[in-house]
Amino acid sequence: MFGEVPGRVDPRVAEAVGGRWSRAKLWLRLAVVWCVVSAGLSVVAALWSAATRWSVLPWVAPLNTRDTPDIVFSHGIIVALAVVPLVLAARMLKPDPDGIDWRLKPDFWIFLGILVGVVEGVVLMGTAVVVTDSPWWARVGGLIIGFAVPLVATLLARRAILAEPLREIGGSEFVLVRSLRSPQGGGEDSVKITGDALRISVRTAAGRPAGQAATKDVRLADITEIGVRPSRPDDGAWAPLADGRGASLPEGDVLVLRTRTDTQLLPADPELAELLRARAALHGAEPARIEDWT
Repeated sequence: MFGEVPGRVDPRVAEAVGGRWSRAKLWLRLAVVWCVVSAGLSVVAALWSAATRWSVLPWVAPLNTRDTPDIVFSHGIIVALAVVPLVLAARMLKPDPDGIDWRLKPDFWIFLGILVGVVEGVVLMGTAVVVTDSPWWARVGGLIIGFAVPLVATLLARRAILAEPLREIGGSEFVLVRSLRSPQGGGEDSVKITGDALRISVRTAAGRPAGQAATKDVRLADITEIGVRPSRPDDGAWAPLADGRGASLPEGDVLVLRTRTDTQLLPADPELAELLRARAALHGAEPARIEDWT
């Protein structure tokens, strides 16, 4: 299901990336196993409870048939909901419309962990209510544990991949999202780095944020030079916003990307430059460092 490190990896960082992936796999497997086990326990508990109430078991007193519809409904809901996390987990194995392997998207792991966790929490709480008629603290405990296990597991899996230093992950195809500096802060401007491209997403400027983000895609294979320098008073706008305004550069380091057709400025620190340089190297020669700023 998880296999070796997905995508291409620079041989120079293969060992480091492989170690990160091995740790991430352990947590992802825990999330999957928990999903299967908790669903199975809920289904078995619901079926066992229904069997005892219907006198399927010889030592149980006969059930009043007027209670049958309520039992069918309540226990059926538990069984149906218990299957939902398995369906969501199976979604991980299907290709997304963007064509990127789910194993390469650490942020997607958390999204999936939240979805699965919410359903599992509800199922375990419902099992405690319908099947065992447990006290309130057991119901709340089931809700918390059901939600927390897949969420924490996927968070730790993401952390295993994205722990510092990030440059070695730059030599792989794991999807990285890095915030850019903006006058307002808040991380509304970002760069998403995939295996073969980067998408720049911009909403902020010197005034109010734009209603929607403006985006620009840059193929990594087209990057010829990368450098970092301090911002200048004459830099002007570094990106057009969706409403026609220009995004102004805040003070601090400026990352300069030169491609075969244009130059792109980004309000970012040297770490992002190293990430992009390492990722671009997967598609050929590593981009040159810009030394001459005249």
